[in-house]
Amino acid sequence: MAGVYSTYRSIQICPSEPIRMDQPNVLLVILDSVRAQNVGHLGYPRQTTPRLDEFATRSTTYTTAKSPGIHSISSHVSIFTGYHVAEHRATSHSANLASGHTIWEELADDGYRTGLFTPNAIVSESSNLSTFFNHVVGPKRDELVFPDALGPEHVSGNPSYIEYVRACLESESPLKAIANGLAREFGNSSAAHDPEREHGGEYVKEFLEWRESNDGPWAACLNLMDAHYPYLPQEKYDRWGGDVLQDLHREAMGGPLTTQYLGDRPFWELEACTSLYDGCIRQADAYLAELLDRLEAANELEDTLVVVTSDHGEGFGEYSVVNDAVRLIDHSWGIGDELAHVPLVVKYPGQTAGETVTEPASLTRFPSVVKSVIDGERGSFVPDDGYTITSSYRLEEPATELPLPESEREPYFGPWHAVCHEQGDRTVVDAIRREDQVRFESTRHDQRAARGLADRELVESSVETLDRVDVTEADGDIDAEVEQRLHELGYKA
Repeated sequence: MAGVYSTYRSIQICPSEPIRMDQPNVLLVILDSVRAQNVGHLGYPRQTTPRLDEFATRSTTYTTAKSPGIHSISSHVSIFTGYHVAEHRATSHSANLASGHTIWEELADDGYRTGLFTPNAIVSESSNLSTFFNHVVGPKRDELVFPDALGPEHVSGNPSYIEYVRACLESESPLKAIANGLAREFGNSSAAHDPEREHGGEYVKEFLEWRESNDGPWAACLNLMDAHYPYLPQEKYDRWGGDVLQDLHREAMGGPLTTQYLGDRPFWELEACTSLYDGCIRQADAYLAELLDRLEAANELEDTLVVVTSDHGEGFGEYSVVNDAVRLIDHSWGIGDELAHVPLVVKYPGQTAGETVTEPASLTRFPSVVKSVIDGERGSFVPDDGYTITSSYRLEEPATELPLPESEREPYFGPWHAVCHEQGDRTVVDAIRREDQVRFESTRHDQRAARGLADRELVESSVETLDRVDVTEADGDIDAEVEQRLHELGYKA
């Protein structure tokens, strides 16, 4: 399957083609942190996504899909509301979205049951995005081994292993408290990504039980975190990594990877972690297969709009295409295709034949596609004007979280903006960051080979014409337990 779509040009969907379906179900599957360049049917040589590749042969594949942002919160808000990041500016983990702006609320008003299923603490806990669903299943790793003893969330800030042990020894039950810490994420523990409690299969199971619990149309979002840091696939999916690499990765665990690889750890090690990451993608694909197979067996797949995509990609030490002084680490900064190019496979209700669309596609089109399908038509993820916009406003000055001298931090500061569009027979991206600018051919893995100066005026005018929309309220507070879960996922709250 590798590369089966990479040689196609455009097969454009006819938006007017009717879909004769009474209140079709809606399923959005977000394979968190999965970048397009590591997906089989988009040209990757490893068999990371055999089930998604097969599903794509009878669905519509958008080969040049762009995420609206490079962080979970900003991308999810855009996907749920249809607004660009430059319009909503919801960029903090504690963002609060005002009611009345999400597609899930509209679907609920139309008689749909709505559900959210994810271990992503940003989507389900630190922000208020989960409040727009009727039913929510969030992280499962919050229970302590010994609930009556001290736990990591009871120690303020992000304590080191030694600091936590010191607090344990001063508590009433030192050994139980230490066990609680080891059962989470301190030191070299891997429990932050418990393979028995946090894998995608657990959330697929919860979704299937919810789906079967009542009659009537349903609409659900599954965000599966299998490919998100930490990159620790289950043994049966770890086809390219191995124990040695896993041990190296565990040594780097303990909060943001940026502090490790902008610190003392070598970048070759982070690059090598792509082999673990590929196993994690393979794991996510296996649970996607379980989900699709169960829906097909229940005769519900045909009547469902299925959208499989990702909220952003991931960086493994690549140099930023915008500025050679910057190296990409997870999805903390940058705007190149490593972070912005995502898979997008869409099966419309009643669709049986595969189609391929190569025009730039944007995930901000999700609400409009859902509405079109409900109205009996096939909507498209291709923007009407043919331009997609990806934005990130991080990092903000002075970015003291960077383990770099103050004089070396400027290249990491945002905002970052990129516009993808067709130019003749090419698809190009114009990207800018402050005074930096670059044009490169989209979806080319070697982005640096054919780069030149960006059309800065095009990017600036595209962003400036987006009016700010009043969809957010004051950010909420993040409690200690949620802050700890964010820390385990490599974030600073």
